Amino acid sequence: MDLRRGAASLEGTSPTLSELVRLCAHAGLEVHVAALPAGCLGAYEHERERILLARGLTPVEQRCVLAHELGHALLSHVGSSAADERAAERFAARLLIDPRALAEACRWARDDAELADELGVTIDIVRDYREHRGVRRAA
Repeated sequence: MDLRRGAASLEGTSPTLSELVRLCAHAGLEVHVAALPAGCLGAYEHERERILLARGLTPVEQRCVLAHELGHALLSHVGSSAADERAAERFAARLLIDPRALAEACRWARDDAELADELGVTIDIVRDYREHRGVRRAA
């Protein structure tokens, strides 16, 4: 499966961690949990066609970090720059957040933490989505 086509089919559907891992496998990307340097939650190794997730992440964090690293893979990033990081963050937010679910949660959620919990993502993903899609803050 082509990574671009597979990611496009999942965008905005709130894919599960299993669905993301399956997408990686179909695209020829290996996913491994590994001991990474402090502060590093994940990494995309272009030359090895693999994604590394830090040990000890919660399932929600794994899902969000995997989506972020998929963004790097899809965009063919080699190395890391601030612009690459922002692009991967935007990709992950678009992929993981169902806009209808977000709109519904915005009606009652008091803050970004409640939105993130309801949507099964990190607060950073909520903020990235809101920033790049112009979505208002939680009630």
